[in-house]
Amino acid sequence: MAKMKSDKPTGCCPASCLKYVLCLYNFVFLLSGCVVCGLGLWTILEKWVFVQLMASVTYEATTWLLVCTGCLSVLTALLGYTAIAYESRCLLAWYTILLVIIFMFESVIGLLSYVYQEQIDTDLQDSLRDTFINTYSLDMENTQAVDNIQTKYSCCGSSGFSDWTGSPWHLQHPGMAVPDSCCKTVSPGCGVRDHPSNIAYTGCIHRFSTSLSQHLLMVGSISLCLALLQVLGVILTSCMFSRLHKMDKYRPARYGRNTSK
Repeated sequence: MAKMKSDKPTGCCPASCLKYVLCLYNFVFLLSGCVVCGLGLWTILEKWVFVQLMASVTYEATTWLLVCTGCLSVLTALLGYTAIAYESRCLLAWYTILLVIIFMFESVIGLLSYVYQEQIDTDLQDSLRDTFINTYSLDMENTQAVDNIQTKYSCCGSSGFSDWTGSPWHLQHPGMAVPDSCCKTVSPGCGVRDHPSNIAYTGCIHRFSTSLSQHLLMVGSISLCLALLQVLGVILTSCMFSRLHKMDKYRPARYGRNTSK
């Protein structure tokens, strides 16, 4: 009897308990994947004007990486539930590998977000006037993006309303002072007067930079926090993998003793 007890797999936590803990973790992981995917989709829908007007591809790459990581997290969570249900070491191994990959993706997103915050002002100063002013009325997508930003943030021009003087748009519309989207109350032809009671004098670069910095800070914080969550997942799946290995190892030995009796 004592010999039979010594052959049983040992560990700090029984397999059934590990399964419940891993299921709970996987549920949290599934929710986090939905959050990351939702954050990426929200960025595309609400912040795409930033992507259109940024000369650097860092912000766009971070946005699409968010969406891909969120979708991969959801699929990985479903794989985790399958691995737990069937107690498959092979599926658990794939689950662990995908957790490590997601950890790397989220770490990259977090680092890109924090590093790019330091470069936003320089990047905007160097490139925003070209994409904001010089392509207005020439590129329809950029024109719509500029109008949306000037209306949403109540600003005008890159550094100020005077940026529109001498611009390609102004040469095409010499009777207008600024685009209609600069007006405090937007209406057709309202950009004729550049009086402060009629248009915004503040340049969009300041509010653009502030809003973008806050968004990147949120994305970076969420990504790095969820990256730490993957570390816990790798530890739990490693424990579960080890427990299943011990159960498979000792199961034939117990069956052999039962048949010999």
